[in-house]
Amino acid sequence: MRNTWLEEQLQTVKNPENQFVIEETLRYIEQLEDDNESLQVALEGNIWSPKKWNEKKT
Repeated sequence: MRNTWLEEQLQTVKNPENQFVIEETLRYIEQLEDDNESLQVALEGNIWSPKKWNEKKT
């Protein structure tokens, strides 16, 4: 998980009663971070593509 502060805060409130919810929340946040990173890479690749450099503006 990239957001260590958030992970630390969630760990401090984790107890046996809410352990499952906290762990699943952490996994969900990690998945969102990975999805965001993939999207960012895809968008950057599209913006900086050499094909885009030669396109005419309409």
